[in-house]
Amino acid sequence: MTTSRVATCQFEPSLGETAANIESISVLASELPETVEFAVFPELCVTGYDLADVSTAATPVPGPITDRLSTVARESGVALVVGLPEADGKSVYNSLVYVDEHGVVATYRKRRLWGAEADHFEVGTGPVTVETPVGTLGLLLCYDLNFPELALEYGREDCDLLAVSAAWRRSFERDWRLLCRARALDGTCYVVGSNHVGTQAGRRHAGESCIAGPRGDIVAKTTDGNVAVSASVSSSALARARDKNPVRKSRERTQVRSE
Repeated sequence: MTTSRVATCQFEPSLGETAANIESISVLASELPETVEFAVFPELCVTGYDLADVSTAATPVPGPITDRLSTVARESGVALVVGLPEADGKSVYNSLVYVDEHGVVATYRKRRLWGAEADHFEVGTGPVTVETPVGTLGLLLCYDLNFPELALEYGREDCDLLAVSAAWRRSFERDWRLLCRARALDGTCYVVGSNHVGTQAGRRHAGESCIAGPRGDIVAKTTDGNVAVSASVSSSALARARDKNPVRKSRERTQVRSE
């Protein structure tokens, strides 16, 4: 694994305006540094966060929407991690797709549904990893971040990074970056967290997208005037963090003894 960059981007989607939201994704991706390998965007950002509309807005994966995202990835030179409502037969999932210039590489379905989401989405069944140019990436969605056991599954998969797409509200604002940092520290990995800004369907979102390093520190964060940021991913930084905080090895030894 070599040193390269990853990015997090945030914006306020327009409810039901898929074309406009994909255009926002395209603009943000096109403005990223050339060294960025992939960029993470918010939960359900293709349609906006509106549970009342997910059944009609849901899209097959792969399908026309992911084809358009693949075009954006090709034109920008950046792979995209994007949240959307996924239609699979009669089932609808709150999903996260990793899309590059060739199409859909991986699809993750949210496993911990928040509140009324359980009335609209089916529950995802397991972790999903992607081999990227900067290391092995695990995928999570919003409320998943509150469950360390989900992130630790990715530790057992030797993930170097986690992508977390969210629609995190201001009423829980103080938790967001704390949990991004915690999951980075207890997984000794990078966490790339992307969150909504603005108001949708009565929800006021917190923004504060960030990238946390493997020591649990924030290495890049958005501000009111800076809605996309990137950070380098260093194999040496990962190695130093894992040497100083050898939790992965300790968990492996504990698991062997218990077996």
